[in-house]
Amino acid sequence: MNGKVTVLGKYNVYIGPGSLSKLPNLISSNNYSCIVLITDIFVEKYCLKQIEKILPKKLVKIIIRPGEQFKNIATVQDIWQKLLLNSCDRRSLIINLGGGVILDIGGFAASTYMRGLDFLNIPTTLLAQVDASVGGKVGFDFAGIKNLIGTFNQPIAVICDINLLSTLPEREFAAGFAEIIKHGLIADKKYFEKVSSKHPLKFTKDELINIISASIKIKADIVQRDETENCTRKILNFGHTIGHAIESISLETQTPLLHGEAISIGMMTEARISFLLRMLSANDLKLIEQSLMNADLPISIPDMTSKEIINKMQSDKKNVDGKINFTLLQKIGKAIINQQISPTILQKALRYDYS
Repeated sequence: MNGKVTVLGKYNVYIGPGSLSKLPNLISSNNYSCIVLITDIFVEKYCLKQIEKILPKKLVKIIIRPGEQFKNIATVQDIWQKLLLNSCDRRSLIINLGGGVILDIGGFAASTYMRGLDFLNIPTTLLAQVDASVGGKVGFDFAGIKNLIGTFNQPIAVICDINLLSTLPEREFAAGFAEIIKHGLIADKKYFEKVSSKHPLKFTKDELINIISASIKIKADIVQRDETENCTRKILNFGHTIGHAIESISLETQTPLLHGEAISIGMMTEARISFLLRMLSANDLKLIEQSLMNADLPISIPDMTSKEIINKMQSDKKNVDGKINFTLLQKIGKAIINQQISPTILQKALRYDYS
């Protein structure tokens, strides 16, 4: 059972086991002069061999160090340098094989080298399959701020082969469900109920294909209405204003959070803000808390101060005129954008104790 979602009428996302079989036709149909594969040392170990079997023998491989801490301008420059040294021209194709970091930074390198190369995404984590692989946001972190530098640039295709998820640690797999749950919270209550109905590891393969397809469809529909995030697309930022700040701070510690874990905490805190503003009911707030906890996702802010979090939020790229903008919930399945809140409400939500 495989799925396909078309994004912006421009490219397809292929979902299901064995979807990698689509790759040779996608490459051969465009007569590329050079095929470049960007991945990291972890993905190289677990996934590269099966990809190499279906790619041309003349393949340029760029292997970068894994982790959010290397999602920076130095890594982008290293990719540019290797593209240049391998005589890659504007008819080259970049294949991004990995999680969100690889897709973001590889897509950015592709969108800027020689003013733009085609690129194709093969996400190898659940979170990347339902989030970073679709929508065209590419970029890197700068000055300690998540995704401060970037562009909008769409891939030629995305291949979500769920067989690639078999090597994921349970923690990584659960982290992917943060974005899945978010899609239900902002757009579809029935979908939220479905993905919250059991632990992420309890879903069958067919159920997982349906969930990934539905999440991608929700995101694709939102992107269709607002590709460059001028209005409607901002609902996808639910949980990210606080979540990104928490993630950035945690990266400077010995116990960094995964992206999905930070977003889970961000969603719980921003749902509480919605409740404190009398938008969200107490019942919906409790359902959100139960959903995240049942997926083994964190909801409590780790060892960092409200001041640290707020200082980091001051540099959020969604801010306007120095004011922090939130996406909040009116109810499960309905989000509202461009919300500014009082310091008192923000402090109260950040200091809430879930123990």
